[in-house]
Amino acid sequence: MATTDNDGRTVLLKNVRLSFTESLKDKKKTSDDPNAVPKHSFNIILESDKPEFAANKAACIAAMEAAGEKEWKNKDAYKSIAEEAPKRVCFKRGERFKNADGQIYLGYEGNFALSLSGPSAGQKRPILKDRQKRDVTENEILDVFYGGCYADVYVSFFGTVKGSRGIFASGDLIRSRQTGERMGGGFVLDETKMSALDDLDDDLDPPAGSNPATGDSDF
Repeated sequence: MATTDNDGRTVLLKNVRLSFTESLKDKKKTSDDPNAVPKHSFNIILESDKPEFAANKAACIAAMEAAGEKEWKNKDAYKSIAEEAPKRVCFKRGERFKNADGQIYLGYEGNFALSLSGPSAGQKRPILKDRQKRDVTENEILDVFYGGCYADVYVSFFGTVKGSRGIFASGDLIRSRQTGERMGGGFVLDETKMSALDDLDDDLDPPAGSNPATGDSDF
């Protein structure tokens, strides 16, 4: 089950699903604002059919209450912020997460989700561990922390008045379980796909009458 730490603002969420993990490797902008600063960020999905869902959700709400208590002496601050400006609360129903065309992202509907930055407002990368709790090298990041994999994540919530009131969170440590299908159309190689490929001989000469591709071709 999820556990809490410190003053209640830091929680360990177990067996959650990672999404939009690309900037765990290289910092990226999270908006079209020309003044936006690139940062490490990612999302996590709390799937409602998982045994850990209730505990994970309760832990997030308790941590938001602790963040509100610390910043404004009001544990229910997240409720009024969510009503006035839903984008200013990082934890919400998955249906709130949509692309530019208004479509709900794959895997979010019917669940809850959380958008996070890395530590130090995303300027630092979260501590990254593999299934055996070993350090993950930079070259391994996107193989171990692919969109769709399950993980255990330490999350720290905080209240802020910068830009208006809001409750956000940082992902401090991620341990990938290295299980789960890739999201977003990622390609997974298996024996069935391999057997569907024809065996080729070693003759590399083009058939008569063909035109080998040149370096100027776009296709």
